[in-house]
Order: sequence, then C-alpha cells, then structure tokens
Amino acid sequence: MDQKIAPLVEALARIERRPVIGFGAPGHNQGAAMPGGMRALLGKRVFRADVLTPKGLDDRTEGKLVLQRAHEIAAEAWGADFCRFVTGGSTQSLHTVMAAVAAPGDTILIAANAHKAERTYALATGLDDVVVPVQTDATWDIEHGVTPQALRKTLAAHPNAKAFIVVSPTYYGVTSDVASLSAICHDHGIPLIVDAAWGGAFAFCTELPDDPLAKGADVAVYSAHKTMGALAQGSVIVAKGKQVDLQRLWMAYELFETTSPSVPILASLDATRRDHAVDGERIWAAVIALAEKMRTKVAEITPLRVLTRADIPGDADLDVTKILIDVSPLGVSGYAVDDWLYENHRISMGLSDARHILAVVSVGTTRADQKALVRGLRDLVARLAADSSILPKTAVPPGIDTLSVDMVMPGPAALNGPAEMVRYESAAGRIAAEMIAPAPPGVPRLVPGQRITAAHVAWLVANRDAGAFMMDPVDPTEATLRVVKE
Repeated sequence: MDQKIAPLVEALARIERRPVIGFGAPGHNQGAAMPGGMRALLGKRVFRADVLTPKGLDDRTEGKLVLQRAHEIAAEAWGADFCRFVTGGSTQSLHTVMAAVAAPGDTILIAANAHKAERTYALATGLDDVVVPVQTDATWDIEHGVTPQALRKTLAAHPNAKAFIVVSPTYYGVTSDVASLSAICHDHGIPLIVDAAWGGAFAFCTELPDDPLAKGADVAVYSAHKTMGALAQGSVIVAKGKQVDLQRLWMAYELFETTSPSVPILASLDATRRDHAVDGERIWAAVIALAEKMRTKVAEITPLRVLTRADIPGDADLDVTKILIDVSPLGVSGYAVDDWLYENHRISMGLSDARHILAVVSVGTTRADQKALVRGLRDLVARLAADSSILPKTAVPPGIDTLSVDMVMPGPAALNGPAEMVRYESAAGRIAAEMIAPAPPGVPRLVPGQRITAAHVAWLVANRDAGAFMMDPVDPTEATLRVVKE
C-alpha cells in the first residue's frame, strides 16, 4: 500500500474546501456558531474540522471506505493484520482488547505495574485479574518488566488464564523480553497483549527498541499522542496472527468506540502514521540525538543521576528518549523539584515521584526545550547549595519493593458492598474498597478487595506527605481511605 497517502487527512481537506450543509450534529455546524471566546482562543478551523465520519468525511453508509482504508494502511505500516484507530485514549483501547479475549468470570494475567485502565476494566466486568510480579530495582526504586520465570510460575498456578498483559516499555523506557514472554504464552495457547503506550514509534526506527509485534506479541496498544505527534486521546490497536479472534476484536472495537469519533483526532492519527511510515528513521534519529545530548548534560550536574542501559536488566532494552533523573541526593522530593521547575522556569516534567523526575523527549521537543531543562536544573542545584531551605527536606520513603498484592476478596464485592472511611494511618489490616493510583504513572497501589498492609500505609503516607497526586480518591484531602466495613 502507498504509505504516502492519508485517506482521513485528504477527506478532511475536501470537506473544508466544500462544506456540507448540515442538519445534524455537531450543532455548531462547522463553526457557524461557536461558544463565547472560542474563536479567539482556538480559531474557526478547529470547528470546521469537527465533523462526523458518516455524512461528513464519508457518505451516509461510509461507502467510500475512508476510515477503513486508513486502518488497512496503518496495519501494514505496523506490520499487523488488524488495526483500529481509537479516540478515547489507550484506556479505551485496552478495554477493547480485554473484552475481545476474556469474558466475565474468566482469569486474565496482568503485570503488577500495569496502568489503572487494565484493573478498572477487570473490576467493572467481573474478570478475575491475577497480578504477575515485576522486577524491581531497589537502588533506583523503580519497577521494570516481567521475567519469563515469573510468568511461568503464575501460569502454573492459573492454567486457565485467557491472556497475559505486560507493559513494555515501562513509563521509564525499559522493555521486557517480549520474545520469551510470547513464546511462553503461545505454549499455553493464550495471547500476549502488550501495553506499549509509550512505544508506538518503535516500529519506525531501528535505533529504538524492537516493536512488540516483531517479537511475537499478538496485540499491541500504542498511545500515538504521547510521543508521536497525534492529538491527545489518539490511540492505536494492532493485532497479528491467529492467537486472537480478529472478528471478536473487531466487534469489541465497535462496542466501545463512540458513534461520533473526533475527526481531528482520527486525522491526526492518520497523518502521524504517514509521517512515521515515510520518514520515521530520520524523525527519530533527530529525537534520539537530542535525547542523548540531554542525557549527557544532565548527568554532568552533580549530584543528579540519570538511568542508563547499565542500570537495567540484561534481557531488557532502554528507550533513551525517556530520561529518568534521580534527585534524591539533593535531599528533596521529585514532586518538589517538579513544582519548582514549573514555578520558576515554566517547565513541566513528564513524571515526578518521591525520588525522581522524568523528561520525555518526543517529536515536538526542541533544542531550546533541552537547554531550558538543563538550565533549570543547574539553577535549582545552585540555589539549593546557597540556601537549602528553598525546598522542604524529605526523607527517602519506603521502597516500591515493600509493596505486595494480596487479594482476599473479589474486587466487585469490595467495591459495591458496605464500606467505611478510615484514616490512612489506621488502614493496616483492612480490605481496600477503592482504587488508589498515584499519577503519573497511574499504577494502582491498592484496588478493591486487596489487603492493606503496614507497608502500604507507610508508603502511601510518605508519598502523600511528599506531594504525590492520588488519582480519583473518594476523599480528595487524602486523609482517609475507603475500606470494607467490618
């Protein structure tokens, strides 16, 4: 197929040249009416592009197959047999894939560092989600991928599992041994699903880690908006081989995708695919060169540390465009550093936690951005040396490796049954009745039905007090937790 064409982009350009006289949705009618202030803020062209796929980009029955051709071209670009563009982010993509491989009551294996998207779907639909342990690095206090040994052990204990979901690469850019994991899954007759939200560009540049499909994965989910240039919420589902029923995956997609998908998001996915398929090597060679320079400059700032390939497991690879910086030698938290950089240099980091900040270098990162971050970090270190009181001192919190997952009650029963609120400090020994997922990276540390240990309490309290953002807590003050009523 011709990767230089972009059916959605071209159809959108045609409708802008020859607008449709509409008597349906959207009600603004290609910008004929706009909410107050939007013309000055966004411009009319955003509204002109906000049309529907039928009776907009295509005819009433989608007879021109504009979206369908875009999917087929994208499937070829990623080396897949099946592709769908998703406008509800990779959360929606993951829910779609899970619906295609497991039914309520089935068992599905999920890596311990999976995003809340996987756990929420299992919770809402009655899947038995079994957590597969991941490697942890106590020195860096971060989680890596799943080892083949851990997967084999979990499958031996749960031989009826319908699929396994692994995160590769992690938020920090570290991959798992996808080839070995896929071989194990296939020996058990189940698919390997890879949450590759941060790895959508891997297929288009040989200097990046290998794409999951190229290493035997059956399904991969990419957040094309995260690093590749698509609009926010732009996600891609790809599948390859016969391990997954593609008809069922197609039906699941139709169940979850809105009947009014955002055409600007779809067109941006189409254009992103075209740019990467045609010129991905050049695009990412420049991004990688900028990232390597940034790594060198940041590593020269004493006492900061930068995660390198020497720090990761031997069977893993590292996406060098994810730059993890350990700020704990400064005696302050990553949350405080993130806030200070934003307030004093207008810099927003990709992630911060009790010990780290993360810089994500992507297609839109400029040399000026790189210089600004290096300048900001140098300024912070110099100011702290002159006056250590400018940021609160923080003790190193308990490590991530102290946390366990002990499910003692079905999640839906814990979520929907009688509950009460208790203070964080008094929650040890209780059963969680809500999800607590510090974000980013949005990995749940407690889910309904999980036993809360003293280690959970110590970790959560330390991170809360250091400035963590707990996603969607019942108590927004982060003083109490929702637990099963005794």
